[in-house]
Amino acid sequence: MSQRKTSNNSNNNDITFYHYSRFENIKIINKNVYKADIKKIISQQKKTVAEVVVVLKCISLNNNFTLNDLINEVKRHRKLEISDNILKFYGITKHENTNNYMIVREYSNNGSLRQYLRTNFQKLDWNVKLNLSKQIANALMNLHSNNIIHGKLTSESILVHNGAIKLNDFGIKYLKTLFTTITIPIQYTDSRYLELFNKSLDIYSLGIILWEISCDENTNNYMIVREYSNNGSLRQYLRTNFQKLDWNVKLNLSKQIANALMNLHSNNIIHGKLTSESILVHNGAIKLNDFGIKYLKTLFTTITIPIQYTDSRYLELFNKSLDIYSLGIILWEISCDGILPFENESLTKLSSALSSTNNNIIDLINDIIAKGKKKNCLKHHGNSRPDIIEVVSDLSEINIVSDINLTNNLEKPNEKVQSNPPHINFATTTINNFNISVIKKLFEFYINLFETQSQAIRPIMMNDYIKEHNLNSVKILHKMIRYSSNYWFTSLIGFFYQNGIGTVIDNKMAFKFFCLAANERIFMKNISSNLSLRKFYNINKEIGIIRLAHMYCHGLGVERDLEKCFQIYSKAAGEGSHAALSCMANCYEKGHGVEKNKEKAFELFLKSEKGDPHTQFNVGTCFRNGSGIAKDETKGLQWFIKSALSGNIDAIYEIGHYYDKGICVDVDKNEAFKWYFKGAEKGDSWAQYKLGIFYEYGNGIDQNQVKAFEWYKKAAENGLSNSQYRLGECFYDGYGTKKDIVNAIYWLNKANENEFVSNGLLYEIIELYNHNIIPH
Repeated sequence: MSQRKTSNNSNNNDITFYHYSRFENIKIINKNVYKADIKKIISQQKKTVAEVVVVLKCISLNNNFTLNDLINEVKRHRKLEISDNILKFYGITKHENTNNYMIVREYSNNGSLRQYLRTNFQKLDWNVKLNLSKQIANALMNLHSNNIIHGKLTSESILVHNGAIKLNDFGIKYLKTLFTTITIPIQYTDSRYLELFNKSLDIYSLGIILWEISCDENTNNYMIVREYSNNGSLRQYLRTNFQKLDWNVKLNLSKQIANALMNLHSNNIIHGKLTSESILVHNGAIKLNDFGIKYLKTLFTTITIPIQYTDSRYLELFNKSLDIYSLGIILWEISCDGILPFENESLTKLSSALSSTNNNIIDLINDIIAKGKKKNCLKHHGNSRPDIIEVVSDLSEINIVSDINLTNNLEKPNEKVQSNPPHINFATTTINNFNISVIKKLFEFYINLFETQSQAIRPIMMNDYIKEHNLNSVKILHKMIRYSSNYWFTSLIGFFYQNGIGTVIDNKMAFKFFCLAANERIFMKNISSNLSLRKFYNINKEIGIIRLAHMYCHGLGVERDLEKCFQIYSKAAGEGSHAALSCMANCYEKGHGVEKNKEKAFELFLKSEKGDPHTQFNVGTCFRNGSGIAKDETKGLQWFIKSALSGNIDAIYEIGHYYDKGICVDVDKNEAFKWYFKGAEKGDSWAQYKLGIFYEYGNGIDQNQVKAFEWYKKAAENGLSNSQYRLGECFYDGYGTKKDIVNAIYWLNKANENEFVSNGLLYEIIELYNHNIIPH
């Protein structure tokens, strides 16, 4: 038989790989599960080969469950195979010409326990029933002693082979649903369910199974005939048509869903599985699905297994507030391209986030639905949420006056685009209580960042500003989006989305707001009396244009187009933008959308500096590296000093580096420390890392392990992989802090994820762990 091993470890850890072509008579049993024959060696000594019936079960590999996860799960499963009541694992195979893996496991010829009982109940005496019960209990004890919770223990998930019990449906599938047994996505789920997932769930289910073994029961199956919906699910409809849907349509969809849910609740019906996938759309109109007959069968629970197997504590939580929670998430989706909050997070991180009662993203969604009231849709406790009548009333008070027009007019200079953000009028609105001066000061700070700092340092400094002023980034973002006259700071909203400030990183939304800022056209007479507002409007437009070109340059939220990027910079520079001219210089330096020409790049840097600290830094870099001009490190230092005095953090670091390494000046560690400290205080991760080194080795300052650790930690938290690795070493060695293997592995892995070149310590720790030298 053609096969190979996936591991070089001991035989106990070897995983056999079977070539798919060796399987014969493949027949489907149910979805993603197949029955097949394969020739298997029964005795090596006698060289006996027999045909064995096996089961092939498809495994979905993705970012949350990789091939390595599969192999690790198989190894863990092998520890359980000492029990005859655990399905035997034979190996894995891969479907030819695809990336679909299958596990090869033991076949059970009597089907599920439920089928076995219904077919043979009259033939089974009490000794047989007692024996079945003991086998199930022993198999479950084997799982629990290995800290494994089955979570879906039913007579359908238990198999029978030649009259003997075989536990099924825990291994791979269990890992994918570790923190919840519900059918709907975890984002829609009341976090209180997550707190109840423990071994006692299996014990409750076991009691029901023992009852089934002792009692005969027959059922009949029926089918319902219902209306067809031609637009599919709401999620499909949103993702397919989002660009075509204006705010009036979105609001109308929201109102239809709320009204339909109010109709259910007024009749004391709880939907229980309200998601954008269970809601259908027909000719653009909402159609609720998945409640009728199915609802009656699972009236008191949203879990996947039948109610009889369910711990009664779940039943206490099943009430109308569950639907309100799900509705809050659905209204979020309607406003955000049909994208779920935390959609790309793993289930482990997601369950932790949703279990938190102080989650910032939850606050944002709360405001969308409840407009700052004490009751809101996503409160941790159900009795703190509004009822459906309150939600319907709130939605009815919203009036969309006009829609956002995101038409890109950069290449049509003679065509006027009248584009206004949506003016949302609320009967009672929180924006009136929000001091607009907060946004004004924040935008002024953003303008300063744009004019003085590099792209990399801006989000770090913005987060520091928000933290220092005790602001809530989630609420600020939401207020800015909802503010009716946000046309003068839309580039700031785009910046928040691009860098994940107050939200997850969303380049598509960032692109939309940069596009809006770049194309905004308003009647100047409306702001001519307010010179400050007019100045903000003009700067916002310039930033929007430059950031839009940047998105095209790097393919962020839009298909990469270097030529279009250069065209946008060129047009803006021609209209007098020094910032755009500096960006044009970058294009010439790197050959983005134009032939590489470093001499031209240097010429444009000089032409565009005009007091711009960041461009002055670029000029200094050209002199230091000899790019487009003869190398002159002394002139480079002069330009760095000029830039640093205007506040550019990159230049501050470079001056420290000059004194640190003695570049065209005498080595002066004290002076280097002073400059590094200036940059570190302002959030420069490289300067923070250098301070850690200085404190560790006593360069220009007394040695101090604790301070070295603190600066390494700051730089690591700002994303610098070098410092993440050093911080991992500190935790491992107990340098400047207590020894902490967990934190050591965490930061070493962070460095590894950020492609830090030398990460041998991480693999060394893993090897020690695998050999039990480091305790589990």
